[in-house]
Amino acid sequence: MSLIEHEVDIRTGRRDGDGHIRLSIFADELLALTLEGHGERAPTLLLTLKQARRLQSALTELVALVERPDSGDKPGGIWQGEERRVRVS
Repeated sequence: MSLIEHEVDIRTGRRDGDGHIRLSIFADELLALTLEGHGERAPTLLLTLKQARRLQSALTELVALVERPDSGDKPGGIWQGEERRVRVS
């Protein structure tokens, strides 16, 4: 059973409808991680507390690498996540 009041939904990508990540607590002891993109949904992954902490550590490590001052040399610059273009079909 998922605890809806403890759910986080993160919109991903640059365009409306690119996808999202949903995180919620499952059965009071697991973290449920659901990924959706372009109308496709991957199976929900259930993470133990140890696995969730490893994911948190990995994200912290990788975000620090992306935030490096020399990362501005990447083509197109750094996307700040504020653009939400509407997809035209």
